[in-house]
Amino acid sequence: MAPIVPRATLDSLAHPATAPGGEALHFESQRIDAGVLGEDDAPTTYTFRWCNQGRKPMIITRVETSCGCARASFSKAPVAPGSCTEIAVAYHPKGRPGYFQRKIFVYTQLSDKQPSAVLELTGRVTPSVLPTAAYPYVMGSLRLKQQAIRIAGTRIQTERIECLNAGEQPLAIRADSRLLPAYLRFECDPAVIEPGKRADLVIRFDPAQAPQTLPRQLPVMLEGLQLPPGQRSLRILIGAQE
Repeated sequence: MAPIVPRATLDSLAHPATAPGGEALHFESQRIDAGVLGEDDAPTTYTFRWCNQGRKPMIITRVETSCGCARASFSKAPVAPGSCTEIAVAYHPKGRPGYFQRKIFVYTQLSDKQPSAVLELTGRVTPSVLPTAAYPYVMGSLRLKQQAIRIAGTRIQTERIECLNAGEQPLAIRADSRLLPAYLRFECDPAVIEPGKRADLVIRFDPAQAPQTLPRQLPVMLEGLQLPPGQRSLRILIGAQE
């Protein structure tokens, strides 16, 4: 049985006492309602603007959030009295349907243990209309059920990787033929994946075209995705599973 945490302890974590002098950070609003977001939406950034109403420069030393789905960015440059700046918080809705209430704890040179201000981001995420949970491997808007296949290397073999276009634009997925050996062929079936539709990435192996000694694995670099090479490659494992 999980230990029972006293209510007073829970309340102090959700509503911590702020550092003395924290009132110098004057926010236009300490709470932003994000409204309704879709689980398939790209991360949205919200801005908390504040001004230094104190008599000394203020420096934000760190910003913590109550969930990794809310990611803050800010400047550590001193903010002079009377000057203003902002804290940007990006919310990532993927995998988090339902109502959300995230706390943002702003720390300054006033205290390393107590936040100088506590902000709040709220909203609601509607569930995905696409079955993206069944496709755990992400390459931009292309989602895959797996990112590697195994080929015996001794017989003609065809393997398929089921994928889904979770984006809003058609995808024409190809393989970089310069990196593909003669004994491997790649195609996408169908050649163009419409938004919200499924497809198969097909890899065919022909032993008649293969050398006697095969590598243990090979990368297949996909084209048609606006991603760095390391984020758009499949792995072909060759030989019996060890």
